Amino acid sequence: MFGRTEIWLSTIATVLLICAFFPRLRTYRALFLGATALVSISVLIPRHGNALGQYLFSGSSGSPRLPIELFGIAWWLLGAWLAQSILDLILRRTLFPDDDEPHARRLFADLAAALVYVIALVGIMDTVLKQPISAVLATSGVLAIVLGLALQNTLADVFSGLAINVERPFGAGDWISVGQDVEGQAMEINWRATRIKTVANDMIVIPNSVVAKAIVTNHRRLSGPHVLTIKLGIDRSVPPARAIELLQTAIEGCPGLAAGPPPTAYACEFSDGLVAYELTYAIDNWTLRVAIRSAVIGRVADSLRNQGIAIGAPPMDVRLIQQARASAASIAAADLPADEAHTPMRPAAQSR
Repeated sequence: MFGRTEIWLSTIATVLLICAFFPRLRTYRALFLGATALVSISVLIPRHGNALGQYLFSGSSGSPRLPIELFGIAWWLLGAWLAQSILDLILRRTLFPDDDEPHARRLFADLAAALVYVIALVGIMDTVLKQPISAVLATSGVLAIVLGLALQNTLADVFSGLAINVERPFGAGDWISVGQDVEGQAMEINWRATRIKTVANDMIVIPNSVVAKAIVTNHRRLSGPHVLTIKLGIDRSVPPARAIELLQTAIEGCPGLAAGPPPTAYACEFSDGLVAYELTYAIDNWTLRVAIRSAVIGRVADSLRNQGIAIGAPPMDVRLIQQARASAASIAAADLPADEAHTPMRPAAQSR
């Protein structure tokens, strides 16, 4: 009834079925069941020495009892699903082992699934439906050219998304800056675009081709603290050594500062009667930089005010003094012609 090939295939199907219900392998139960169904269909395919397959698919009158095309299509589709599932499992265990990066894995899994199902479609056309593949490939080539011209921007976004996921300059959950205008937390990197959540709780969608060409700063990829700087000017009558000491001690123990490098102040340059200083400090959480910066500025302002030191240039007191009437008369005389200005004033003749 069964040949040697069918016996081996039946044994493999039995082993796969047992593995599907083994407690330690219950995570891969769907894969084992799918493989069992695929091997079982292979057992039933009519071939020389397979009496069961010949009985099922060839009747006494020449007409098949079961449609062999249906079983062939099911075999190819089941095989494509099984191959796609195995590829997804390989991606999860090798290239993307952490569960924090689901979007990159889904992108590559979708590409692999598309390729596998295209191969399955070609196999169905060739082996099951007995259709010439050359005509199908020629038609698909023309269709691919038309779609490529119509979807240039979309294809650029897709390939840019692939490049981003291969290089992985940032991932879901990282706080990034794209150029000088967009800053926020990367939420998703899909086929076409990257979604970024800003501090204002807005969602910005940027095409992957734009992200690939822009300067992207990842504020969370490095393990060390982030170093920030504030600039201020102090009157040059204050000794720089004293100013530096006040600036450094003012923010010691400020909440949010990193425990590693201490705050450091530098005298940078002279500017309009002032000395420009830079105060650098380190933080661990980039998302709290605005609140920490506000606390640092408040401490510096309070410390310098307590020491009687003003920040920036002192206010200029400009007063306008009214000139005397004589000065006004001299200015009016200066506006008269020269002959009239030197002619003495004569009293008016009294009328008789």
